[in-house]
Amino acid sequence: MRLPYRLAGLWLRVLLLVVLLWGALVSVLGAIPRDHTLADFHTALRAGQVTYVIYSGTPMDLRWSTGPLFWHRVERGPDMAYTPRELMRDLDATVPRPEARLRQPRGAYFSGWPFHVPVRGAAWPVGGAWIAALFIMLGTARPRVGNRWAWFWLFTVGEVGAMLFLLLEPRSLWRGLEPQEPALNPMGGGRGCVLALCLSLLAPVLASIGLSFVIRALLEVLPGAP
Repeated sequence: MRLPYRLAGLWLRVLLLVVLLWGALVSVLGAIPRDHTLADFHTALRAGQVTYVIYSGTPMDLRWSTGPLFWHRVERGPDMAYTPRELMRDLDATVPRPEARLRQPRGAYFSGWPFHVPVRGAAWPVGGAWIAALFIMLGTARPRVGNRWAWFWLFTVGEVGAMLFLLLEPRSLWRGLEPQEPALNPMGGGRGCVLALCLSLLAPVLASIGLSFVIRALLEVLPGAP
């Protein structure tokens, strides 16, 4: 392959990886909100600060954002009488109206998080980056770390497979255009499926725990942090 095409492919991988990492960061932040009261939510709503709302259940679990990095939650409890119908009524009266989404229970196989990043309009770039990475994976003649079946399970069940693929295939991203030897024992479909199941259980928990300490500390010092 000619050098210009190889360079273009390398920069495409970098671009797709950055978009997916940004989407993953925002998604994790939405999972570790700061606790507030229902009155705080209504105050932010009247002030036009609420940009995104995620809700579920009765009694309702209500989360809202005042920016991609700032997430808040009204803790769900039996004494919370606020209903989804009342929430929709309050949102409809707000200009501009925040985007609202019903929170789906965590799927057993594929959460589809790149298509549900909690930022207005983010589904197109992040979901598109995931689809592009999937086509690149399917079009890679000889994946180095694992075969296509292994990567398929990591893309879907593993949830972070697209980012790992862009980072590691067909050569590690930090190696640039230098050649790299194949892995000594590349993954087959079975090992890839087992690893994907482990990642689906552990990755969100570890990411939430690690980011919760870092982000909460940053939010305390960022100007304008609610």
